[in-house]
Amino acid sequence: MNDRLLLARTIARVRHEGQRYGEFPYHVHLDDVERLSQPFGLNAMVVAQLHDILEDTTTSVDELILDFGEVIALSVSYLTDPLGVDRATRKKQLYERFKQLDELDDAARLALIVKACDRLANVKASRLFHPEKFVLYQKEHADFRSATYRRGLCEMIWWELDMMIEVGDKLGRA
Repeated sequence: MNDRLLLARTIARVRHEGQRYGEFPYHVHLDDVERLSQPFGLNAMVVAQLHDILEDTTTSVDELILDFGEVIALSVSYLTDPLGVDRATRKKQLYERFKQLDELDDAARLALIVKACDRLANVKASRLFHPEKFVLYQKEHADFRSATYRRGLCEMIWWELDMMIEVGDKLGRA
């Protein structure tokens, strides 16, 4: 395993210690996102491990710059939910940020890839363990896709995500 990826996993596990992802330790979610991001390279896997660290811990952007460089730190900061009163407000602000990202920029490209992987991991988990969250992801999907999807960027992730949302919708109507 690469030293940078091992460092990202270690830092993520330490910083997220005690946090849960449903019934599981939080690192289970981070590992799922990393696995989905593997085809997109080492930097995507590093960002996958760190994607929630600014939002859910006391870790700073400066710490990420020191350990991983500016591209990784900026990518993680793009993925961090803005502060907001409620989910709808936070997501609206986040989606506006995503719409502005240029996938030709390394940090932006990594953020868009990892966000798609993160959403796919969340949809899969919610479909199995938290149907009410799955319904929420279904309702958000059109806005999420409009803000985050870029043609030619992680198409297989998007295909699987779209199919899960569509199949889940059909299952809900059955």
